[in-house]
Amino acid sequence: MKKVIKTMFFLLLWAVIIPGIAGGGIMWLWNGIIPQVSDWGAIGYWQGVGMFFLGQLLSAGFMAGCLLLGGMLHASGVFHHNHGHHNHWHSMTDEQRREFFERRRQWFDMMHSRNTDGSNGGE
Repeated sequence: MKKVIKTMFFLLLWAVIIPGIAGGGIMWLWNGIIPQVSDWGAIGYWQGVGMFFLGQLLSAGFMAGCLLLGGMLHASGVFHHNHGHHNHWHSMTDEQRREFFERRRQWFDMMHSRNTDGSNGGE
């Protein structure tokens, strides 16, 4: 139970508190600098929060945070489902795992082969 509380705290911190503080900081910096050096106007708090999220999306910071948070939630047991997938994977033989990876590689190759006519993109 302590892991779930700790994870929920980090979720709240990551999803609400950090963007809230960063949005205020972005608004303060923008309004202190940009209107004085350009013709652009001042922004509000929610525009600052939006700029924070936009910056995170453009720099892959948001995705990295999602991956880290997802790993933390999985490790804490918040997303623990008893579907047997974990046990199934661990009960597979090495040969079954190799076959699984080979099927995934073939599927990936099939899905990502866009250039089947042999041309080199117009060269």
